[in-house]
Amino acid sequence: MKSLHDLYDSENFRTVGHALIDQLADYLADADGRDANPQHEPETMLDDYRNILAGALNPNKFFGHHIEHSLHLHSPRYMGHQVNPPAPLTALADLANGIINGSTAVFEMGSTGAVMERLVIEKFVELLELDDSSGGFLTNGGTLANLTALLAARAAKWPAGDAWSNGNGNIRPCILVNEEAHYCVDRAVRIMGWGTAGIVNIPADENFRMRTDLIDEAVLKAEAEGLTPLAIVGSACTTSTGSFDDLSAIADAATRHNLWFHVDGAHGAPVRLDPARKHLLDGLEKADSLVMDFHKMLMCPGLTTGLFFRKGSDAYRTFHQKADYLLSFDTSEEDWYNMGRRTFECTKNMMSLRVFSLLSCAGTSVFRDYVVRVNETAQVFATAVRSNPDFELALEPDCNIVCFRFRPTRVAHSAEELNHLNTMLRSQLVSETKFYIVQTKLRGNAYLRCTFTNPLTEEVHCNELLAELTRLGTGLTDFRTQFI
Repeated sequence: MKSLHDLYDSENFRTVGHALIDQLADYLADADGRDANPQHEPETMLDDYRNILAGALNPNKFFGHHIEHSLHLHSPRYMGHQVNPPAPLTALADLANGIINGSTAVFEMGSTGAVMERLVIEKFVELLELDDSSGGFLTNGGTLANLTALLAARAAKWPAGDAWSNGNGNIRPCILVNEEAHYCVDRAVRIMGWGTAGIVNIPADENFRMRTDLIDEAVLKAEAEGLTPLAIVGSACTTSTGSFDDLSAIADAATRHNLWFHVDGAHGAPVRLDPARKHLLDGLEKADSLVMDFHKMLMCPGLTTGLFFRKGSDAYRTFHQKADYLLSFDTSEEDWYNMGRRTFECTKNMMSLRVFSLLSCAGTSVFRDYVVRVNETAQVFATAVRSNPDFELALEPDCNIVCFRFRPTRVAHSAEELNHLNTMLRSQLVSETKFYIVQTKLRGNAYLRCTFTNPLTEEVHCNELLAELTRLGTGLTDFRTQFI
């Protein structure tokens, strides 16, 4: 494919496309036999791909090479970061839009996407049991969605004037948030120019949930220091441990202090669909704004994030610029079909097609089935950890995130030694087996961390992981004892 004609030729596309679909189908069929995360050195891979650029590679050979060298989310032994293996149907949706290249800034550029986006939001307002007046839109990731929500909070709760037009002036705004919250909340505050003082961290309890009994004191202290609290953020759930803040208690505090109540539910908001665990999200319907990633627990490719507002009209508060060649920003009309009035993105990928394809072709029950499945798999693994005397849980898991560590009973270890042991154990597991897990630090201690996102991960894979960790951990412990 060396000419423009070849690149745009429909028959070339048909040939290459059919071959690629066959490659991807074979990849999915062989997922159980693959390493979840093939190990590559950055410089080696850079040289490898630099060599690819040196010649015109056959497309099928290139795609095959790329597939083989990538992270394999569809492996049942992938238990790493909070990204789900996309349902293949959603990948076909991306393929369709990759050709159409539909955007959703203005209705004329992507009418189908605008309509699907509204219907996706409406359907998930219903599924999440939010207020009937709720509305919102899709955007590129939780980081951008959290920033947008806090900009809306600024517009709604700014004490005087207009921060969008006039800047902060003499006002020193701040938000309150769980000290265990995702770092993107801190980043959003700093982007808005509020500085370090703009983040008031509320201490977490022994289960890493916000100490809601400290909120009133924190508000008064912030005000005494000349700060103006505008919002409070609940985590559903925290990134490291998957712990859910008490959203009802936070909502009550927000009402008492006239604060915007935002919920970062990027990972955990879909747990509302799990009948056995929906109580963890009691109070979600009281949030002024809510973020939820469809690429963490709802089977879509990244980035696909929903930003919901309890009052749908609040979605229009954030941006006030003029762009006369596209649309009018100074109208009070809520023209839902022109997304550019509400989102950071001007040209925005038609991500609604991913979610809508599942809703229209598989129905709503598959979302519930997925969430229930991965949560139950985490419980199966936690039970296995709990019953093994050489391992301990950091805390009982609320959802599909499990934090634990190897702590052999036959040999005494100091806290520092346990940290080194588990760090080495994770590194050895990833380099020598087909499993991929990550690690985290909880109050200075190293823990292994699994996020169960693959609905095809079975109990046998959980038991296999624990067996591999036992084998490797025992080997590391025995090696250490030789030098004691």
